[in-house]
Amino acid sequence: APFVETMREQAGNALSIPAARIGIKVTTTDYLGFVGREEGIAACAVASLVIEA
Repeated sequence: APFVETMREQAGNALSIPAARIGIKVTTTDYLGFVGREEGIAACAVASLVIEA
């Protein structure tokens, strides 16, 4: 997806780390459930941070 690189760069800037250290996965719910039928929207975000000593 064309927006993933921008998301990585923005997250890297916010966390003061290189964008290369950030992984982003995207998926779609085309035609599945209320989101796929365009009856609503959904979003989910998970962040796992590791502090290296």
